[in-house]
Amino acid sequence: MLELAYSTKVYYDDTDAGGVVYYANYLKYCERAKQEFFLKHGCDLFALHNEGLFLVVKEVRANYITSLKLGDSVDVYVGIKKLKKVSVELLFEIKSGSKIVFQGEILSVMIDKNGKIVRLPECVYNFQFK
Repeated sequence: MLELAYSTKVYYDDTDAGGVVYYANYLKYCERAKQEFFLKHGCDLFALHNEGLFLVVKEVRANYITSLKLGDSVDVYVGIKKLKKVSVELLFEIKSGSKIVFQGEILSVMIDKNGKIVRLPECVYNFQFK
């Protein structure tokens, strides 16, 4: 189940000289949506960061369906595909209006301040839709 997690518009700094969103910026939209998604469900990734726990990207699969352009509206939908003890795999869908422009999957693992992979905190591992 995907849910709306983040909305914005395409700004100049998101685009190349032709006014088309630079490919890596789709992942920035996903990252912002991930943070908002977890925050909405009671898991503050910013607070975890300050405690020395970091949810870092291990693997990305991206499908660029069509281009976003300067001024387009952007809605990013997020859902959990798979939860394990030390990792979470998220699904992403970016839409402009009703048109799907991007689909992706991002696998993230939890590490501590020493870079050691650790168990996901309860707020992630015991994630529940509210």
